Amino acid sequence: MTSRCRDFRSLSSSCLASPDATWNRRRERSSSPCSRFETCGSPIMGEPSRRNFSSSSYTGYSRHAYPKVSVNKRLLTPLHLDIDPAFQEIRKKEKEEIKTLNNQFAALIGKVQSLEQHNQVLLTRWNFLKEQDNSLSDLDIKLLYDQYMNRMKFEIRSIDNEKEQLESELDEVLEAMDDIRSKYEEEINKRTGMEFTFTALKKDLDNGFLHKTELEAKLSGLHAWVELMKTIQEQELEELLSQTKDVSIVLGIDNNRYNPDLHKIVEDVRAQYEDLAIRSWEELEALTRNKLNEREALSVHYGDHLLHDRRVIAELTIQVQKMRSCIVSLKSQCLRLEGIIKDVGEQGEAALHDAKAKLAKLEEALHSAKQDLAQLVKEYQDLMNIKLALDIEILTYRKLMEGEEISMESPPSAVISRIYSSTAKLSSSNSSTAATLNAASRAQEISTDKMSPRGSQVQS
Repeated sequence: MTSRCRDFRSLSSSCLASPDATWNRRRERSSSPCSRFETCGSPIMGEPSRRNFSSSSYTGYSRHAYPKVSVNKRLLTPLHLDIDPAFQEIRKKEKEEIKTLNNQFAALIGKVQSLEQHNQVLLTRWNFLKEQDNSLSDLDIKLLYDQYMNRMKFEIRSIDNEKEQLESELDEVLEAMDDIRSKYEEEINKRTGMEFTFTALKKDLDNGFLHKTELEAKLSGLHAWVELMKTIQEQELEELLSQTKDVSIVLGIDNNRYNPDLHKIVEDVRAQYEDLAIRSWEELEALTRNKLNEREALSVHYGDHLLHDRRVIAELTIQVQKMRSCIVSLKSQCLRLEGIIKDVGEQGEAALHDAKAKLAKLEEALHSAKQDLAQLVKEYQDLMNIKLALDIEILTYRKLMEGEEISMESPPSAVISRIYSSTAKLSSSNSSTAATLNAASRAQEISTDKMSPRGSQVQS
């Protein structure tokens, strides 16, 4: 803006110097013939005077009837009336400069109109931003910010309360999980104890089966031994019988004293052997029967134990299945509770993160709104400064145009060329430049006085 003002001042000073100088030259040239008439007094008075012709010279009323005629000898000297040949060129240059100034003035007017339109757009945007919320149009930005911060604090408090509630629920769930874990560990300990008892009972059952197989093997061995003994007894009995049949006993008998009955003796011996064999057979049979009874009793006893062990094993398997189902259900409950805890924690974290993100977004929006407001205020101030400078330029050009119109409306009848000193030219150009600058400064003061309340409003 300062560069534009500087260019404009240099242009205005350069443009104003030539018209004012020419106008001053015209005035001086037009007034120069009158300056040559140094003595144009009245003949009646008989005294030289530097004034113009008096009224008495035209009316004829004077003291003497015949006035004395006096002629100024300087009037007889020829006048040097020379027309300046460079005047037409100067006039053409002035016309071209006026055209260029008019074009520049039209361009500046177009710029002013565009800037006024842009200013109007910014004002409408500013009013729209002010009146965007009709319910809060009369409130201050600070009040809006306080309300927004209070709302955000309330949301943060509600989120904190929800977080505390979720933490309490999480503690309860963790306590329930600890109880379930303790029960689960107890059930696992019971299961391990039952497994140990089951393994012990299985070992006892295996030992019982082994003992049973051993007893069965012994029983089969005893049966074989009994059969063997039977066969042996039968063979011995047959041998004894065969021996008793083939035995020939030679006895020297005193027939005189005693006449024995051999047949009876043989029958007695046979009866004794038969009785011995029967008793040994009965004893062996009783022994084997007793052993068999003992083995049967033992087998029945071990069979009862085996049935009892089988029942216990079946009950234990049922309990183990129940424990496994309970363990599976407890595991599923633990997994479900862990999933619920994880979901609740993720939901709480997501809600907290969402609230923080919303708070950050709202703070960023508030900051951007403040920046936009500051930018709008700055643009408004820049536009007002531009408008002020343009008003000054417009006033300056108006003064120039008025002066040029005045100079064009009253041109001199003749142009008398004289040699002017450099001091006169400098004084005329300085006076015209000073007048232009004074007019510009006055216009600037007037425009600043007019725009000062607007600037104060914008700054407030």
